[in-house]
Amino acid sequence: MPDGDHIMRHIPWSKLRKDENDNVLGFLPQAFQLRPQENSLSVNWLEFFDGNHAARTKKTIQELRKAKHIGQKIAFGIGNVGNIQKICKQNGGAIKIVYAPTIGISSHTEIRSLPRDDLVVLDALDTQAFLECVYNADIEEERSQNE
Repeated sequence: MPDGDHIMRHIPWSKLRKDENDNVLGFLPQAFQLRPQENSLSVNWLEFFDGNHAARTKKTIQELRKAKHIGQKIAFGIGNVGNIQKICKQNGGAIKIVYAPTIGISSHTEIRSLPRDDLVVLDALDTQAFLECVYNADIEEERSQNE
């Protein structure tokens, strides 16, 4: 995966860092933690789609909506591939980001060799790597070609 490209992580409401008024402040480290049955972290490659950054972001979210239920309070963290790899390496976790399409999600990508429970690496992903936050509710629905 080219260093200049970007990946997006689907972040559920429960894994968003919020203040006492439920204003989102960022992501929790647990948003990047592997589940026991997982060997890699699922993300999506924005540059799979054509267009500028905003258009790619929109197309990626629209593709995910077709493949699975995405609630309105869901957010998406976006980070630069090279920066993510550098930050993980600096914090003791050399990773690989690999394009791995699945049925229904052509932009699917994986972060491999991510330390499972290393809170230093997970916190670095949260605070230093996935710096852009996009809310599902802010992205318009895809219009059918018949409209």
